[in-house]
Amino acid sequence: MQTHASLVPFLIEESAEVVDAIERELPAEEVRGELGDVLYQVLFHAALAERDGEGYDLDAIASGLNEKLIARHPHVFGDRGYLSVEELHAEWERLKEDAAGERRGSRGALEGIPAGMPALARAAKVVERLKRAGVLDPAAAYPNARVRADEDASDAEVETELGDALVDLVVRANALGVDPDRALRRAVDRLATRTLPEE
Repeated sequence: MQTHASLVPFLIEESAEVVDAIERELPAEEVRGELGDVLYQVLFHAALAERDGEGYDLDAIASGLNEKLIARHPHVFGDRGYLSVEELHAEWERLKEDAAGERRGSRGALEGIPAGMPALARAAKVVERLKRAGVLDPAAAYPNARVRADEDASDAEVETELGDALVDLVVRANALGVDPDRALRRAVDRLATRTLPEE
């Protein structure tokens, strides 16, 4: 009998297939089909919840999403008008705190980042959140990075260079018998611990 847990690998696989279709610039019909497979996973989870009496079904998921979108995007659905990126991030954090019944400013910079995210995606999210919180400045850590990207190379060239460097690290890890995913997870945990002030 299928459960939410038993379906997790399929949800991950179907999501990865959407990403693959988009990044390979497959025809729109193929992207649509892959998105349909992800939607099927949502339908399947909703059916399991209904079957097992968990208190929600597809209608509850859809209406909850609708309420959340409206509540968390007053600049789109309300009369807030234009907000800068910084204002949007601050507003987003305030709205999440309000929705959770938390005191303003009580959320940690890294709160809500799933531990189960792929290690590299989690690392990028942690760095971005630390940057937004003002406790990490990637440009200060790599002062020549932006200059090089702006003056010497296109975005595609920079992406290729960084991609090759990441592959080189994975090859090095393999030669050393180290799990690169685990090494990165631990490094991100160290970065978070070292960077954020103690509560």
